Amino acid sequence: MSSADRCEELRVDLKNQTITSSAGNVVAFEVEEFRRHCLLNGLDDIALTLQKADDIDTYEKKIASTRPWV
Repeated sequence: MSSADRCEELRVDLKNQTITSSAGNVVAFEVEEFRRHCLLNGLDDIALTLQKADDIDTYEKKIASTRPWV
């Protein structure tokens, strides 16, 4: 009988990169470090970009003053 047939529950621990069954079986897995960081911190592409908002603003002001036609 498979785990699905027994309605076994699984606990996924992304931080420790393990899956634990209700029977106590533990399986390790790997997630690439950057992807893991994003998942753990709820970061999508927009949120990652917004982390650089100050740098973007500084760049935009520089460009506006040095190349106002852009």
